[in-house]
Amino acid sequence: MPAKRLIPYPEQRALEDAAYARGATPTRIIPLLLPVWSVEVEATITDGQPYDLIDRYLERGIAEGGLDNAADLARFFSLDETLVDRALRVLVKLGHVTIASDGRVTLTDIGHRSVRDRVRYTVERHDRRRLYFDAFASRPLTRPYYDPSTVMLLSLKEALDQAKRRDGPKFSVLSGERPFRMAALAELAGLAERDRFNLPERVDMPVLAGEPETVYLPIFAVRAVEPGGRTRCFAYTRAGDTADDDVTAICEGSREVVVVLENEEADARGGRDERKTQEYLRNRGLADLRPIRLDDGTLRVTFPARCFQANGARGQVPLSKLGSFVVLGNDFFHVWCADERVRRDALLKRVDSYLTARLRAGRDDVAHHAGRIGRQLGLGEISLPELRALAATSGNQDLVAHLDRL
Repeated sequence: MPAKRLIPYPEQRALEDAAYARGATPTRIIPLLLPVWSVEVEATITDGQPYDLIDRYLERGIAEGGLDNAADLARFFSLDETLVDRALRVLVKLGHVTIASDGRVTLTDIGHRSVRDRVRYTVERHDRRRLYFDAFASRPLTRPYYDPSTVMLLSLKEALDQAKRRDGPKFSVLSGERPFRMAALAELAGLAERDRFNLPERVDMPVLAGEPETVYLPIFAVRAVEPGGRTRCFAYTRAGDTADDDVTAICEGSREVVVVLENEEADARGGRDERKTQEYLRNRGLADLRPIRLDDGTLRVTFPARCFQANGARGQVPLSKLGSFVVLGNDFFHVWCADERVRRDALLKRVDSYLTARLRAGRDDVAHHAGRIGRQLGLGEISLPELRALAATSGNQDLVAHLDRL
């Protein structure tokens, strides 16, 4: 039975993003299972309400005026001391102040936050939730990784089973995780953008509520080189078919990931990808074709137009591969054709497929996609009017009608 794909799109899409959206030259792609700490935490949930007038002034008097007892507060605000004492005891119940045995009054953390934000925060209830951090430096994952309908996180057994599969991309289990850093919880709680990492503002004082467990996040790790020479490790997950900037930063900041990529790059030196490509061509009766190495290091095979006729004959190459990549394990080659007519056909087919899969795609989205595919196929920046004209010339009236509806 075929394996359920851990990442729903093919590796070539990740390579296309690295090459044509990121402007880098991909050199290697490795499917990895990235270790992640799954941490159960207990926290308090706070609620914010408008202040009662007297409560607000009493707390400001404590925080800003240095008034630390009922008598001083009553005198400063010209209030009855009994009324002030009663109000302070209400604030004690709300968790905003503490009263020492000598009558001295001190604001709590939630009291200070309330004064700062001009909102009366109260602790409503306790909360348990699960948080995810990478297992190398305990850096938090973003919200998309908490949606089980989108992202798969594997147990160790599931990860090892996947690594043994012979069908589909061969994922390798990364090891070398380090103990969970307890300080990571406080660091997350102190982030201004904490909500992006699944810790809303109202969830306070998260503390560990159980032993951290290791789970595994499937990624496509693409080693690529930018025009300036910087080596990148772009990370692709189920959360989207473009590189995830946060997981990319985790990978690039983890020696364990970088070493795997660089070791694979070193192993490939000496023409491994060329040998794999030549074997691929021989197996399809195309031994007369030769891969060439472009100046940027990309390995390319230029196929004659007859190879894209889609008639089921041996040696045919899917038109969807033109301008893209054929992946051979962790290596790959770029597919090209010198015939501009074939490349125009590939453009129309890919835009048609894009529109079929995205019935609600907007005009700007389609224009962006068509422009990128046009550049990818060496046709330049294709505008929607130009695309419509190409579709009309080719006789693709369905595509013409779809473009007219945008």
